[in-house]
Amino acid sequence: MIRTNSGAIWASIIALFLGFAAVTQVHSQDVFSRSLNLETPSSLTTLIANLSETNNELRNEIFDVRRDVSDAQDSVSSGKGTLTEAERQIAQLRVFSGQSAVSGPGISIRIDGGFDERALSDLVNELRNAGAEAIAVNDMRVGPKSYFTGTVDHAIAVDNRPLRGPWTVRAIGAPDVVYVAMTRTGGIIGQFELIYRNTHFDVTKETALDLPAQVVAAR
Repeated sequence: MIRTNSGAIWASIIALFLGFAAVTQVHSQDVFSRSLNLETPSSLTTLIANLSETNNELRNEIFDVRRDVSDAQDSVSSGKGTLTEAERQIAQLRVFSGQSAVSGPGISIRIDGGFDERALSDLVNELRNAGAEAIAVNDMRVGPKSYFTGTVDHAIAVDNRPLRGPWTVRAIGAPDVVYVAMTRTGGIIGQFELIYRNTHFDVTKETALDLPAQVVAAR
């Protein structure tokens, strides 16, 4: 039984997740701040309530992960932690990081009209906050370190690869949960509809999605 390697792998996985959760919490606020001037007092109240709910969910998620750290450390110390358990976590991490192709249910979001790289980044972060395990834009897999830039011809570049609209964002996760997170009152799709009034957003639950592994282009 190999205990040291298993413990190191657990620690690496948890550290990556905690860092990622902190970053996505910051980025996911951007779309809300950009639309505040378009809101009425009643809708601002809804936004504040939803933002508070999101922050509470993130705090609970971080608490759960920290508890997992403690449990993993106890398992390793007591000799119950196994390499097989660590290997399963590595497989999950490869999916999360975009290194492995993945299939499963989820949702798709078709965006037809004006959109930009900041909004796409906001959408990807919000999907992750809602529990999406893997995300792709058109046929391009998005990883934790993916970056979004605009182009002169109004395309959106993902990891330096231009993608032209209409865009389809596909996310694997619990369809009902992710769908509600995207379409709820005061949620990100509603905010986009205020900001991009001539753009159509179509959110659909999917029973089967196939996402490729990420191909990272040179910067």
